[in-house]
Amino acid sequence: MNLFVDTSALIKIYHQEVGSQNLINSLSHYTDNLVITITDLSRVECYSALMKRVRIKEMTLKAVEEALDLFEQEIKGFQIVEVDVIAKELAIHLLSRIAYQRNLATLDAMQLATAILSNQVFAIDYFVACDKRLLNFAQPYFNTFNPEIETI
Repeated sequence: MNLFVDTSALIKIYHQEVGSQNLINSLSHYTDNLVITITDLSRVECYSALMKRVRIKEMTLKAVEEALDLFEQEIKGFQIVEVDVIAKELAIHLLSRIAYQRNLATLDAMQLATAILSNQVFAIDYFVACDKRLLNFAQPYFNTFNPEIETI
């Protein structure tokens, strides 16, 4: 099972919130053949999202540092795909086709573009995100999974 995991879902592994248990339960069903694919941007986004939780007093700095330590250990087992020049060009193409009508954000376009290109090299079984807008953009290309409302 190869899951392309957007940062909006990835964070749920390291911070208990709505959808965390659904995601963890779903991942545990596939431990023998699970591949978690992320972009290299997800590492930066994960740090940003967790540090934001300190700023808004949702987590302590110590808890975030522990979560990030665990993340850094586990990321070694993830398949990390670089958002390269080709992915950026595809993101620009997606933005030029979609953004004037609907709100496709910059990082979402790069995540989606990288997933689309990765899917050409190795099959992605599910695009996983907790951002409903991003999932709507991903649905024409992938089976989608939102751990905030379902399990796989």
